[in-house]
Amino acid sequence: MLSYLAAALPPEVGADARLLAVQCALRATSSGQLMIPAGLLRAMRMAQRPSPWQALEKSGWLIRLPLPHPPTGICQISAQLLDATVLTQAPGRAGRTQAAHAALRLTSHPALRELSASEQLVGLTLATHSCSNTVKGVIEAERIGRVCAVPADGLAVALDRLVATQVARSWSYDLGSEDIAWSLGHVLADWSSRPLPHRDVPSG
Repeated sequence: MLSYLAAALPPEVGADARLLAVQCALRATSSGQLMIPAGLLRAMRMAQRPSPWQALEKSGWLIRLPLPHPPTGICQISAQLLDATVLTQAPGRAGRTQAAHAALRLTSHPALRELSASEQLVGLTLATHSCSNTVKGVIEAERIGRVCAVPADGLAVALDRLVATQVARSWSYDLGSEDIAWSLGHVLADWSSRPLPHRDVPSG
């Protein structure tokens, strides 16, 4: 799903909007409709922040809809995804809902909750591109930069921050292959070891 969003969203869409797009893509119905509960927005700290929604609307990826009448008291935002490609992404609806909950649990973990949206997105990307049996991974630097919409210097800062907070144990950059390799800290290691359906295939 992260790889799909890297291709579907323009580079100027920020990390907070991309984290929101992950939840929208995974929670949409088969017709691309969304009913986002207030609790989810609070968990993502977006209850009073229209800018991530505006960024996704400006990119033409979704459009917000009027709330149902009478209001349910649970749904805070209704939206329609405009890119039909997202509905073809594996896994099926049940697996996608499970993946949405897993992604939210990870970014809401105390070790990541106080980090910036860019750092949370990099952490989520490392977890989904890691081999579950080794909690290590390798990916092209250009690819992870594209997925997270961060330049090379910003990516290095985010990775250093993840190591400093023990979310990741270590990371390195290979000048020859231009790959980034990492080893997860216990927070991401515990999360990535679970058999989740949204895992992307590591490149190495």
